Amino acid sequence: MRKRLTIALIALLTVFTVGTFGNAFLLRLPLLDAFYFTVVTLSTVGYGEIYPVTPESKLFTSILILIGIGILAIALETIVEGVTRRSVMEILKPKAPSRKLLEKHFIICGSGRIGQIIIDELKRTGEKFVVVESNPEVARELSEKGVPVIEGSPLEEETLRKAGIERAKGLATVLDQDSDNVFITITAKTLNPNIYVVAKVSNREVMDKVYKVGADRVVAPELEGGKIMARALTSPHMVEVLETLALTRDVEIAHFRIDETSELTHKTLTESKLEEESGAKIFAICRREGVEVTPSPESTLESGCILLAIGRRDQIKRLEELLAGKAERFKRL
Repeated sequence: MRKRLTIALIALLTVFTVGTFGNAFLLRLPLLDAFYFTVVTLSTVGYGEIYPVTPESKLFTSILILIGIGILAIALETIVEGVTRRSVMEILKPKAPSRKLLEKHFIICGSGRIGQIIIDELKRTGEKFVVVESNPEVARELSEKGVPVIEGSPLEEETLRKAGIERAKGLATVLDQDSDNVFITITAKTLNPNIYVVAKVSNREVMDKVYKVGADRVVAPELEGGKIMARALTSPHMVEVLETLALTRDVEIAHFRIDETSELTHKTLTESKLEEESGAKIFAICRREGVEVTPSPESTLESGCILLAIGRRDQIKRLEELLAGKAERFKRL
C-alpha cells in the first residue's frame, strides 16, 4: 500500500512538473502562470484568462488532462483505501486481555500447529493464558474464537510486557525458527528470571545451547514423537494408560516445586501430611541427582525438589491449597 501510494505521488508530481514547464514553453508563460494553468487544467475547473491557442498547446493540454486525471484518480483512490483499511483494522483489532487475566498465567508465543495444541490443552485444563501472535489476521481469528491474544511480535520486549511477562508463571515459545525461540527465551528470562520457559527446537543439536541460555525445558517435537512411537511399539499398554490419564478430566497429574523458604524443607512425606490431608498421591520426587519413583513415607523433602502428584481434580486443588505459601506451583499437566 505504501509503495503504491509513493509511486502514485511521484507520478503526480512528475505530471505537474512536465505540465508547468510544457505550458511555460508552448504558451510563453511565466512559471507561476504556467503552474496555475496546469492546476486549473488537471482540476477540470475550466479556463478563465488563460487557454491554449496553438495546435501544439491544445495537443499537449489534452494529453496532460488524460494522463493527469488518471494518475490523480489513482492517488486519491490509494489514499482513501489506506485510510479506510486503517479504520477497519482499528475496529477489528483484538481487544487486549484484562489485567486480571494477566496474573500467574501462561504465555504462548506463536499459534501454529503446536501452538494450537497448547491452546486447546490449556483451555481443557482451565488455565489462564494469552497468545502472542504477529500475524494480524491470525490474531483476529483467535480473538473471534474467544482466545486471549496480544497482536505483535514476540521478539519485542514491549509486546511481551503487554502480555504480562513480569507476572506470568510460564512461557512456551513455539516459533518456526530456532533462533527466534532462543531470543525469546533470553528476553523472557531477562524480564522475569523466575518464569518457567519451555522452548521448541527443530534441530536437536541445538537443545543444549537453548538450555544454556536459560530455558527450563527444551522440546524437539520430532524427537519426542519418535520416543512416544517407540514406547507405543514396545509398551503399548503403558502409553494407553498415560494418554488416558492425560485426557481424563477427573484425573490430573501436577507437579510442585519446593521453595527455599518452604516450611516443608527437611520434612519427610509422613511429617508433611500432604497425602493424608489432600487425598492425592505423590508418586515421584525429582531431585538434582535423579528421580525417586514411588517415594517411601520417610523420603525427605529438600529445597528445589519437584513433587509429582496424581489425583482427582479436587484432590489436586486441595494439595495446591496446602502448598500455598510453602511450595510454588509451576504447572498442571
